[in-house]
Amino acid sequence: METANYLGFLALVVVILITPGPSVTLGVVHGMTYGARKAAITALGDITANLLQMAAAVAGLGLILSQSAVLFNTIKILGVLYLAYLGVKMLLKSFAKSNPVDMQIAAQERSSFWFFRQGFTVAITSPKAILFYGALFPQFILPEFDLLPQFLLLAMTCAILDYLIVVGYAMMAQLGASKVANSNTRWIDRLGGVMMLGTAAMLARAQR
Repeated sequence: METANYLGFLALVVVILITPGPSVTLGVVHGMTYGARKAAITALGDITANLLQMAAAVAGLGLILSQSAVLFNTIKILGVLYLAYLGVKMLLKSFAKSNPVDMQIAAQERSSFWFFRQGFTVAITSPKAILFYGALFPQFILPEFDLLPQFLLLAMTCAILDYLIVVGYAMMAQLGASKVANSNTRWIDRLGGVMMLGTAAMLARAQR
């Protein structure tokens, strides 16, 4: 994989993952209630589910690459459209009225498996993740290189960044910074939406 291609992927994934979603919200809840160490186990469950979703999303790419360049390019186009859709959705969300969410959880001792299961369940029950990874990876996987090494690099990059970001949010929550994070959610959504739309436009113009 070319360095510029990987750096573009890295920049986009950071923007996407840093935007608060269900897994980040769960990490914040567990960070506030049980502490960042327990939330780190929650994050392990999250990335385990994500890795399974990534594998499912790209399982058929090798066949597509070997059989039809048209199909591969079609997937890339659909991926650009889907990224643009996410950008618009994030912008609309940032201007919508938000309702307070009750995030209180009974403060009692939980097993490590309970935290892992919580993180895994929240992530695995998001069917959009498979569609998202299926849309994202073809934008950066180059047909002229072996598929497996590229997939492993991209998948592990996503997993490591996701883990660090969820744990980071949990640490901020534990330190009492959750109110600051919540107050800036609209601006995070707006920045992420604009950058995602910009990336979609850049990918649409790119020629490989």
